Amino acid sequence: MSRHAIRELLDSLDFGRMLPEDYAAYRPLLIDGLSYFLEQLPEQRLSGILMEQFSLGAACCFTDRLLSLLHQCPTLHKLGQIIARDRRLSIKLRQCLQQLESISPNSQLEKLPAHQLQTLQHIPGIKLGRQPLAEASIAVIVPFTWTDKSQGKTGHGVFKLLKEGVTERLLQELEIWRGLGSFLEERCAYHGLPLLDYRETLESMCLLLRQEVCFEQEQQHLLQASAYYANEPHILVPRLLPFCTDEITAMERIDGCKVTDAPIPLQKRNLLADRLLGCMIAKPFWDPAEETMFHADPHAGNLFCTRDEKLALLDWTLAGRLQKQQRIDLIQIALGGITQEAARVCQAIEHLGQTQADGSRLRNCVDAALREVRQGHFPGFAWAQRLLDSVALANVMSFPRNLVLFRKTLLTLSSVVADIAENSSVDQIMLATGVREFFTEAPQRMLAHPTARTFGTHLSNLDLLALWYTAPNSAAAYWLGAWQDCLTLLRGRA
Repeated sequence: MSRHAIRELLDSLDFGRMLPEDYAAYRPLLIDGLSYFLEQLPEQRLSGILMEQFSLGAACCFTDRLLSLLHQCPTLHKLGQIIARDRRLSIKLRQCLQQLESISPNSQLEKLPAHQLQTLQHIPGIKLGRQPLAEASIAVIVPFTWTDKSQGKTGHGVFKLLKEGVTERLLQELEIWRGLGSFLEERCAYHGLPLLDYRETLESMCLLLRQEVCFEQEQQHLLQASAYYANEPHILVPRLLPFCTDEITAMERIDGCKVTDAPIPLQKRNLLADRLLGCMIAKPFWDPAEETMFHADPHAGNLFCTRDEKLALLDWTLAGRLQKQQRIDLIQIALGGITQEAARVCQAIEHLGQTQADGSRLRNCVDAALREVRQGHFPGFAWAQRLLDSVALANVMSFPRNLVLFRKTLLTLSSVVADIAENSSVDQIMLATGVREFFTEAPQRMLAHPTARTFGTHLSNLDLLALWYTAPNSAAAYWLGAWQDCLTLLRGRA
């Protein structure tokens, strides 16, 4: 099928409306990207997708058509999960995409890959459930019971299996995404849109999605996460069971529902939302270790609230790492915001970046962020993340993949948290957790070297002394900047 015909189909279905009105200028680019993606698919797959669209009939609504398209493509399915709770989208579209977080299985056990099903049926003491529990973008979840003869107990577990043919489909799509970056950059110029680094972004996404079919890596992540959260009584990570292979992950079954659907009163929903931010963002950030891990796929389908109101972190296929120096630099950005030191903020951002920055353009971004602080915005964690966003979107410099992944994690999780409790704030949780960490580490500071930043707060004693002694200068810089802002505003009105 020609690209022109595919483009006509997409235009007629109005897939551009996926983007909110604020991003209407990007709708033609979205259609261009979808057209390119479909055109590059093998003919048999494309025919199946188009036949499904035509079979839905003229009266079929847009959201059902979109759901059908995303469900047939593993990478698009994953993208739908990521944006499913983005409040910039319409309520109807969000409700549609949220069906991708955890969908009811449409297959019986007999339709699972034959060699995997045979492997499961030959494990001693295992009794499979009658049908799968759920399907995701890549895998199927199959329940089972098993008998531990050494202890004479019966346990409940789940097998995670790859869906039939999904590895081949995923690899086909990842090759398309590799070329899509260059194509989108060309079309940005055609549509007169800002030129962003789509190639680097999509390359990073492809590397991550390749991990989705690597079950051995997921099993390693589960072991590490279990150890990491072992001392958190309200956090559950599924325990691995001794039936894993390189194609099958066996783990304990955790009963519950998506955190967004938990039938608990408002006060407990607030606590649940705070707990999510605390364990998934604050805990890895305020950690003194040289490297910490974080859950990198926190859509609502992977976050369960159990019957006893514990938080279960499921599906550790995607996990990211934060380096100690990166956390130090992020703290230095926040300190620079408090003290109104543009040079300090610029230096920390340059340390975080992986490409050389344009100094004048970086300074413009930082000056705009410091102006926000003088206008009443708290220079905390969220402010620092928005500043890095502005630097990246202005194409001033690019950042390491793990830092981009952490930002994506925070955005996805923030949308989930907003659906649990409206008044939960990442800055409040980060500040409260950071203060607790500071008092915990206080005794160690008495014997520490003045410049040592080995603490969980990533601040040296010298940082704290400098913050205290420069307070008058910081106040002066704040009021001078505010006065200059007023003069600039008055000149603009004149």
